[in-house]
Amino acid sequence: MRTVVTVITLVLLLPLCSSGQDEESWPPLSYLRSDYKAVSAVAHVRIREAEIAGTIVGYENWRVSCEVLESFKGRFRKGDVVEFFHGAEAGLRKEYFTGQKIVFLLADYDKKMKLFRYSVLENSTLPYSEELVKKLRVVKRSYAKRKQRDGPGKMQ
Repeated sequence: MRTVVTVITLVLLLPLCSSGQDEESWPPLSYLRSDYKAVSAVAHVRIREAEIAGTIVGYENWRVSCEVLESFKGRFRKGDVVEFFHGAEAGLRKEYFTGQKIVFLLADYDKKMKLFRYSVLENSTLPYSEELVKKLRVVKRSYAKRKQRDGPGKMQ
C-alpha cells in the first residue's frame, strides 16, 4: 500500500518538475535567434528613466532611457545612453520599466533629425538573467562565425 501511495505521489509531482525546467530554459535558443535576426540591436541595459510619451485607445507608448551594460548586436557600446520606445497595453505599471532588461531594438532613421529612433520588437523584452546572457553570447558568436565564414562579398 505504501508503494502505491509513493508512486501516485511521484506521478502527480512529475509535471511540476518538468515545468520548472522549462522556465529555466526559457527562452530557447531558436526563439532568441529569431528575434536576434529580426532587429538592428540587442543589448543588456539598465533602465534609468521611463515616461509615457503618448497614448492611443488601450495602448501607451513609453519613452525609455537606459544605459548599455553589454551589447550583443548593433553599434551600442558599454556605457552608451540610449533612448527607445516601448508600446504596451494601457495600465502597465512604471515598475515594469525599472532595473536591468534585455532589449531587442528595431531602428528607423529619422531624416529630418538625422538620427536613429529605436523601438522594441513586440513581446521581446526580457528580464535580465545570467543564463539568458550566456545564451545571447552563444547566438552572437554563431552570427559572428557565419559572417566571418561568408565574407563581406557573399550574400546570406
